[in-house]
Amino acid sequence: MHKNTKGFTLIELSISVAIFAFMITGMTLAFQQQQRQFNLTKEASDIDQTARSTLDFLATEIRNSASRQGKTFALGFFNGGSDENCTSDTDETGKDSPPDCITLFTWDITRGQNGSELPSVAGLVRVTQSSPELKLLLPPEWFKEGKLIGETASSAVVLLGFRSRVNLCNPDTAVNCGLEPEKCTECSVILEASVDGVTKLATVADLSKVKAHNFPVTTFSGLSTFINGVTVGSGIYGFLPTFASQPAEITVVNTKSFRINSNTRELEIAQDGDAFVPIAGGVNSAGIVDMQFVFNLQDGNGAVTKVGVPLDANDNKFPDFTNSSLTGREQDIRSVEIYIVVRSRIKPIKQGGGQYKAVIPALGDATERTVVAPSGVTNEPEEGYIYRTLSTTVYMRNHAREEFG
Repeated sequence: MHKNTKGFTLIELSISVAIFAFMITGMTLAFQQQQRQFNLTKEASDIDQTARSTLDFLATEIRNSASRQGKTFALGFFNGGSDENCTSDTDETGKDSPPDCITLFTWDITRGQNGSELPSVAGLVRVTQSSPELKLLLPPEWFKEGKLIGETASSAVVLLGFRSRVNLCNPDTAVNCGLEPEKCTECSVILEASVDGVTKLATVADLSKVKAHNFPVTTFSGLSTFINGVTVGSGIYGFLPTFASQPAEITVVNTKSFRINSNTRELEIAQDGDAFVPIAGGVNSAGIVDMQFVFNLQDGNGAVTKVGVPLDANDNKFPDFTNSSLTGREQDIRSVEIYIVVRSRIKPIKQGGGQYKAVIPALGDATERTVVAPSGVTNEPEEGYIYRTLSTTVYMRNHAREEFG
């Protein structure tokens, strides 16, 4: 029998190699396309999850701050104050506004510090010294073994909330609370005090320790003026005439501050004066690059005042609450708009190749975004990253006027 030992010709081998190479190239391109789609889907999912969970958390905190009677609240809103530890405004006219920062001051007359047995006390506030510092004798039931309940040392710095059971206040000096009590609230104030667990004395050192109040007084000239009071219309408003001489509520105030760390792109929280800690975003996940608040206040004539937007006083629009006409008007907040901008962790490649280019819409008072921010660092949006802007509106449905603004 004849045996055929003939092999592939060079042409046949070349054609086979070409076909195989074409198949491998196609498979590689398909794999790369699939990998790009996977990365895109994963980044989009991470962005959406981070944004939604952050919005839900902030909305819940704001809604709960004034959710029912018996809870008193105030807020500190700093337009573009994230990088300043919620202590000052960094907004600059004509430039981008950095992320906003907000502090919620709340106390519940049915609970004590950190939820412990530290009851709110009604009666006459006991003043032991009214000059040059204000010294108050705190209720003995607030202490255990020489320490304020909830504290680990005999010396502590806390916020004390006072709410009058008799006197009504309204920041609008044109309102007579005696004739129109429905337009007024119970007079309230929040003071930062140093507490000595041994003597049970709380010391308020200077005017900067007055953190919030709803008196119809724009500014006090000093701590002494705040203590002794200022005459406005037919009333005298100050610590001694409003709280110390008539029955008042006193308790410990809790705080929660929220800010965006622009370096790590994280939402951070600080509670009761402790250090800020991250709770969402970060360099290893979808990062939060902006947070903006807009507050909608109900005016007496039915119109709406907006706070957290570019200034236009003629149209009732203000960047923050520093305008004297807005003092104490947290009580008028009917809704709060929250905006969050989240950025992808990596720069995913488009399906057809190339990088993404994003445009972030005007949010709050950030009307436009440039390459350079006020701090001098690269601002958002940065080419190549995916951005998503989400928002929600918190309606203060149970926000009654008797609560402190």
